[in-house]
Amino acid sequence: MAKRLRNLRRTLVRAVSDPSEIVEKCSPDSEKSQSSMSDITQSTELIESGSEEEAFSIQDAIDLAKSEMPLRLICTNEGKFYDRNDIEMRFKAEHRSLYEPTAVHPDPDTMLEIVRKFFAYAMLSHRWEAQEPMHKDVEGSDAFSLPPTPGAIKLQTFCRHAKERGFRWAWSDTCCIDKTSTSELQKSIFSMFKWYRGSDLTIVYLSDVVDNSTEAFRKSIWFKRGWTLQELIAPNSLLFFQKDWTLLRTSDDLPLDNYKESSVFRSLVSEITGIEDSCLTTFDPASSTLSIRQRMSWAAHRKTTEVEDIAYCLMGIFDVHFPVMYGEGDSAFRRLQVEIMAKSDDPSLFDWTGKPGSNSLLASSPKCFDPFSPPIVDPVPATMVLAKAIHKIPFVKQIQRGVDRVNTGFFNLQERVGVNAQHPANYLAGAKVHCHGLEYSIWDVEETKAMTESGGKLFQYHIIAESLHPVTVTLLEPIKTGFGYGRVQSKYLCIFRVWDQSLATGRSTVNDGNHPLRQAFVGHLLVSQPGGIYRRIRVKERIVAKLAHPLELRMILQLRTLMIE
Repeated sequence: MAKRLRNLRRTLVRAVSDPSEIVEKCSPDSEKSQSSMSDITQSTELIESGSEEEAFSIQDAIDLAKSEMPLRLICTNEGKFYDRNDIEMRFKAEHRSLYEPTAVHPDPDTMLEIVRKFFAYAMLSHRWEAQEPMHKDVEGSDAFSLPPTPGAIKLQTFCRHAKERGFRWAWSDTCCIDKTSTSELQKSIFSMFKWYRGSDLTIVYLSDVVDNSTEAFRKSIWFKRGWTLQELIAPNSLLFFQKDWTLLRTSDDLPLDNYKESSVFRSLVSEITGIEDSCLTTFDPASSTLSIRQRMSWAAHRKTTEVEDIAYCLMGIFDVHFPVMYGEGDSAFRRLQVEIMAKSDDPSLFDWTGKPGSNSLLASSPKCFDPFSPPIVDPVPATMVLAKAIHKIPFVKQIQRGVDRVNTGFFNLQERVGVNAQHPANYLAGAKVHCHGLEYSIWDVEETKAMTESGGKLFQYHIIAESLHPVTVTLLEPIKTGFGYGRVQSKYLCIFRVWDQSLATGRSTVNDGNHPLRQAFVGHLLVSQPGGIYRRIRVKERIVAKLAHPLELRMILQLRTLMIE
């Protein structure tokens, strides 16, 4: 909201400081006036009489503030609920002088600062405990008149701390959402990330941390809850309070107004959560630099009371929205992945291990995205050593670059005019994921050993696939190969590489001089079912594969769109 208010301020300053420019734009003889009728209309509005101009600008700022704040807030002075319209009326009543025709108006910066400060609000982030006050408990009364239950005392103390820091308005998810209204609940879940991002301060209450204990801070259950993930990342300003409502002081350099400004504190939180330091201060849900798997891994060890909330609490992290339907169970997480798939072609959405969901290519929960190490082909076979040696020969490197350019051209041509031209992206249809990528047939499967671990048996195989280095895979289910009833021939197995746009552009994120086609990649072991439908075999450890030959032309024929159930 602050950025948009600055843009509005610049427009107002230009109108006040140089009205001749606005008049020139509105002149019928001006060449500028013929460019856009909308520009003329906007300029005409800006050169109206002083009081109307100022009132219009203030109203714009008010409307913007209202659109980006929660539906309902608690007044920290009175403890009563105020909705957006009530807050606007309160502002106009207290600043009636700004709307008087004879009033001397302050400069634009001052006016917009008045609006920003009045509509500023503080948010509460906490772990739900017993006897939390609900909407019906505060509606028609006030927060300070509630019976002294632990939840009510927490709410009242939060309001007092917000008031001490200059905030007239405060928000708590326990009572500021009317959960009996389905539409309000859904809109609140959709907007939660935006509300925390727009808050001027988020107060985090840790009821299980005392005496500034760093050890207790590390073990706090606040770091294990699903909803608190966005409550940590979204706000620009955070303060942590411990059980007795004193500021948590894990080090001496913590600023008293925003702990996120402390690099030492960010490093501690990053170590606890696995979230990168930069994401704690500059996270952008629309960013394409953060992989889907990386974001999913942040929630791998978090839990929610309701099964569906593990998906709903991640909407803001991925900037997607889909209807909230409590009672659908694990289907909520499947729908989250489908929405992400529709918005992004990042193949790391399928980079997971463990139990699948209703579709074998989609994960059952964020637990499947437990953090992995970077893709490494290990051990290094003799063929790879030979390939690296050949690659160092100058004329071989030159030929390989030419082959890479030819391959990329064929890939792009096949995407535009081939069988996959209609559906180049991944999508769900008929309960099957139509997935775009490269298929590598398997020539031989050799069982190495069966292992037993707590919770079940593991199966390990050595696999030889066309064009790839041999790989060793650890599976959660056996592969019965050979001949006879119930056995699968190797030709019905394949390693599948999900399409990545970098393969078409030729730009790699790995700085080793190789084309992206030659980088190590995460593959998926698929088995063909009757009717040309595939199923992903459950793996314990990710399958990391790499092209075996320094010069390979056959890969241009392997582009496929497979139906995976």
